[in-house]
Amino acid sequence: MMRLLRSHRLFPVLLIGLTAMLTLWLDQVSRWDTRHRELDPDKPEYVAEDLIATRYDEHGKMLDKLIASRMWQYPGKPEAFFEKPDLYQYDAGVLQYHVIGETGRYNNKNQQAFFDKKVLLIKPADSKQPETRLQSSAMFVDTGKRYASSKSPSVITQGNSVAHSIGFTYQEPLGLLNLLSTTKIIYAK
Repeated sequence: MMRLLRSHRLFPVLLIGLTAMLTLWLDQVSRWDTRHRELDPDKPEYVAEDLIATRYDEHGKMLDKLIASRMWQYPGKPEAFFEKPDLYQYDAGVLQYHVIGETGRYNNKNQQAFFDKKVLLIKPADSKQPETRLQSSAMFVDTGKRYASSKSPSVITQGNSVAHSIGFTYQEPLGLLNLLSTTKIIYAK
């Protein structure tokens, strides 16, 4: 009888001890922060295949869309890198221009992209002018300001007209294309 009485006294003490240990363990686990793990800065933190990213304006109309066969981003870096990027820029849901490249990178913080290999900007035809194509080996695009530029040899075609230039700037909101060098232009109606 005495043994049974001792085990009844021991059980609550044991239960309190186990509960205290469980509470301490849960406290430590809940404070565990995965952000402090060290990542290799030379290896991508994220990789995505067949990516489609779309942004909308405050009215729910498409603002821009990026399609890429592959995207990756390194730890702590604001730029995402792309293979076969295909960028569409809209205004009030209407396509303003389309940029296609082989490789590129995009900084989401400043909304700037750099296409560094065989890039083509296409401004679709509208009621005022035919389709315009700006082709270059590299191109900078600011999607926020809707501005594109290149310092590389470029070929510009509009309808049957062709211009060759070393670099250009294009301000899409103004419809202004500025060629940065002496150019050779073949104008055709």
